[in-house]
Amino acid sequence: AEELFYEKVTKLAAGRAAVIIPGNHDDATRLCATSPLAERNGIYFSGNIHGRTFANEKSDGSIYPCESGEGYAIFKNAEGEEVYLGLLPYPTEARFREKSDDATYSEKMVGWMNNCLCHNTRKLPQILVSHLFALGGVTTSGEREISLGGAKAVDKNDFPECDYIALGHLHKRQVIDGKKNIIYSGSILQYAFDEVNVEKSVTVFDISADGVKNLHVVPLVSGKRLAKISACSVEQAKEILRGYENYLVELTLKLKSPLNREENAFLHSECPNVISLKLEVESTGEGSVRGRRELSDGMLFEECYKKQYGVAPDDDLKELYLSLLEEVSGR
Repeated sequence: AEELFYEKVTKLAAGRAAVIIPGNHDDATRLCATSPLAERNGIYFSGNIHGRTFANEKSDGSIYPCESGEGYAIFKNAEGEEVYLGLLPYPTEARFREKSDDATYSEKMVGWMNNCLCHNTRKLPQILVSHLFALGGVTTSGEREISLGGAKAVDKNDFPECDYIALGHLHKRQVIDGKKNIIYSGSILQYAFDEVNVEKSVTVFDISADGVKNLHVVPLVSGKRLAKISACSVEQAKEILRGYENYLVELTLKLKSPLNREENAFLHSECPNVISLKLEVESTGEGSVRGRRELSDGMLFEECYKKQYGVAPDDDLKELYLSLLEEVSGR
């Protein structure tokens, strides 16, 4: 996966600059360790608001960071045009090495975002790039459970004034506020089976002293898509799967008896594109049985807590657990 990433981002940066921040699933230190080599190819990693500055040159000279510092960079092209980037990686107190205080998450977020933009003293056109959960955003099952009751969410009114705000975290493309250009481009591939009908895309626009112009969506058509199919027998599934050779498949088998050894071996050896198998066995009288891998972090915590104490955890305890989980993943 890392080899594929470096190969493709190098092509993406040819004649351009590629600016990248880590999300909640990324090891920021590991990602940024390649910076001395990456920046020679126009690839710039901003792993921490307190991170290093960028090398102020690029091998082909077409676009480069003429100024950079903690949480920001100013890029300049061959024509002398400049754009200011505020760069806020997935924000946690652990990542920013801040002590806990009485400030709310919303207040801390406002402070972190403003710190990224406070160096724009020349009032250049500015873009904020961050990885966070905006209140009202729609999640899919491929994402880690984000919050309870919006405690770790950012209200659209908390975002600073920018020409464009580019967000990561949610896999589905969505516009949080069209007037302020607060947009999740979404993941470039389908990552969960509830995204089967979700089209993937990137957002392209021009930016100048007059703001954002020509904003449009470019569909992404490469890469394998996901499909959900069901069958009443392994033989029927075999026939249906012939039409889905180029897909990654979630197969649901509705059976009257459990799979035998031969059927199980066939599915594992002859159906490599079936990456999720669900069994609904009539004889159990329980309908579909969900595996633990399908449960969210919150559901797993509830299941464990009930098994240990015989009752469900209250919302405050569950929220504390999820917050700690996010802190750990953000380190």
